[in-house]
Amino acid sequence: MTPVLEVEGLVVEMRRHRVAFRAVDDVSFALEPGSALAIVGESGCGKSLTLRAIMGLLPNRGRLISGRVIVDGVTLPSDARGRGRGHRQHRRMSIVFQDALSALNPVATIGSQIAEAPRHVLGLGGAASRARAVELLRLVGIPDPERRYHAYPHELSGGTRQRVMIAIALSSDPSILLCDEPTTALDVTIQTQILALLADLRVERGLALVFVTHDLGVVSQVAERVAVMYTGRLVETGPTAAVLSAPRHPYTSGLLAAALDVDSPEREPVPIPGSLPDPLGLTSGCSFQSRCQFATPECVTTDVRLERVGPDHEAACLHSDVLAAAQAAGRRG
Repeated sequence: MTPVLEVEGLVVEMRRHRVAFRAVDDVSFALEPGSALAIVGESGCGKSLTLRAIMGLLPNRGRLISGRVIVDGVTLPSDARGRGRGHRQHRRMSIVFQDALSALNPVATIGSQIAEAPRHVLGLGGAASRARAVELLRLVGIPDPERRYHAYPHELSGGTRQRVMIAIALSSDPSILLCDEPTTALDVTIQTQILALLADLRVERGLALVFVTHDLGVVSQVAERVAVMYTGRLVETGPTAAVLSAPRHPYTSGLLAAALDVDSPEREPVPIPGSLPDPLGLTSGCSFQSRCQFATPECVTTDVRLERVGPDHEAACLHSDVLAAAQAAGRRG
């Protein structure tokens, strides 16, 4: 099947204190219609910036150095700032942001905000765009949509506001939905409902989904593939089941060890030592080596990229086989 979205060699440069550094470094992936990819990693590793670069929404301090975004076989034009949203193929993508209360206009009704894209992008008239907004409110599971059309964001709960954000994202009839940690601020019950809604939309509308999160607990619920990101690079990619059950990069293994496991309450989470390195201080070699129990002097000097470690499974680690052996020994023990 032909990919609906292809990201090739994406490199984004940011500036801090007038010094430039690579915040996204050579990121590539592809999505077929109806498929889902989860991008995981700690805060600050470049997940959200990747989505913004794809959408052409880089901040002023950001600059697209190289790479291509291809939608339905058409390469999107973009300037150095990662912009170029006038192209019709950009309309095939929409994004759902994390903080719905900040993203929504507090002085406009939710109905008028949903109706904006049908009116200006799809060219619908006033009555038709209003009907489209009511239909989308109903689609995302908001009760009494005709009345809620006239509500303001502050009158809604956090979960309902997030549903409104999804309705706005769907209002231009996209084929690709980018979700930037849309369930982070929600309680577990509402989070489950939002994830179920996204799963239904994938089936019903054939949406391709990119879901950014730092919560490994939601990955298996939302995506069949996962990409693990660290200091702007993808360090492991593959089928979700394979990556979560047998990770081949120490960072992925560390994330899993640090996560709470409700199925094994007796297991204490083990935090990854240290913290993300300052991107201004990164040099050659593996950026995870200072936090890695398997690191050797070779890791300090060798620049490792993704390599095949299993069926459709890649990792950027010189010692992925050592990690696999340690995991096998642990299972036997």
